[in-house]
Amino acid sequence: MGGSYVTLEGTQVPLGRLTAEERRFLGHMVSQFKRGGSYLDFENAYMDPQSAVFRHARRLGRPVEETPLYRVCDDLARRLGIRQGYLVKEEVVRYPEPPAGERRELTTGEVAKLAACTHEAVRKAIRTGRLRARRVGHLSLIWEQDAEAFAESRRTRARSDKERRHA
Repeated sequence: MGGSYVTLEGTQVPLGRLTAEERRFLGHMVSQFKRGGSYLDFENAYMDPQSAVFRHARRLGRPVEETPLYRVCDDLARRLGIRQGYLVKEEVVRYPEPPAGERRELTTGEVAKLAACTHEAVRKAIRTGRLRARRVGHLSLIWEQDAEAFAESRRTRARSDKERRHA
C-alpha cells in the first residue's frame, strides 16, 4: 500500500497518514476486492458503523465521505460493482465537466428532460434513427450536440403543430 491511491476518476487519495490498524483494514479490503467477493458484502463491510472507516473519520474529525479510507473503499466497491454488473460506470463515476468544445454524452433520461419529452419518446427516436446513440451495457448514450438538435427539432415541430391548429 504505497503513498497514494488513484480512483476511477483519476483523483489521487493520499494514504500516508493511515494508522497501522487502518492500513490492515485497507489491506483486508483490497484482498477481498482482488478475490472478487460479493459487491454487496464488500460494501456492507466498510459501511458498518463499527468498521475502521468510521473510526478513521472520528479520529480525523471529518465526515466519513471526506476521509481517505472511505474514498478508497468506496472506489474499490464501485469497481467491484461495475465488474459484477451491479453498477454502470457511466452512471457512478463523476468526471469533471469537459473543457469547452469537448464532446459530452447524455443518458436517455437527460435527453428527455432537455427535450421536454418522455424516456420512451427518446428511445423511439433512437430506434427509428432520428437520434444517434451508442449502447454501454443497458444505457444508451447520446452526444450532447445530437441531444440539443433533437430537442430543438421537437420544439420546432411543436410550434408548427400549434400554428397549424390556430390557422
